[in-house]
Amino acid sequence: MNKNLLLGLLTAGFVGISSLGMAQNNNAAAGNGVVDIMTVSQIGNVEDNATVTLQGTLTQNLGNNTYVFTDSTGNINAIIESGDWNGNTFNPNAVVLVTGQVNKNGNVSEIDVTEIQNAQQ
Repeated sequence: MNKNLLLGLLTAGFVGISSLGMAQNNNAAAGNGVVDIMTVSQIGNVEDNATVTLQGTLTQNLGNNTYVFTDSTGNINAIIESGDWNGNTFNPNAVVLVTGQVNKNGNVSEIDVTEIQNAQQ
């Protein structure tokens, strides 16, 4: 009986470690794992429709669900639909994490936000 218990514990440990390793390769859109936070200046180096996470502030409401997102490297327009706020409200002084897809149109890029959260939680 002790062999079965030991085997079960070892199996559970390996499954847990494997799951942790896989979770760290996911991004914030999946809701788990380690998130690589990018800067606005790095957006120019990613492909169209890439999912990114940025940390900074929403400094201005331009209307039509469009906000100016600012970090220490620059500004980018962020499109945030009403359902993506997750109970948060626009506060130009709050540091937030935004996750979304990069939309590139020529030299202009914007982020179509799918998730926003307070970075100081």
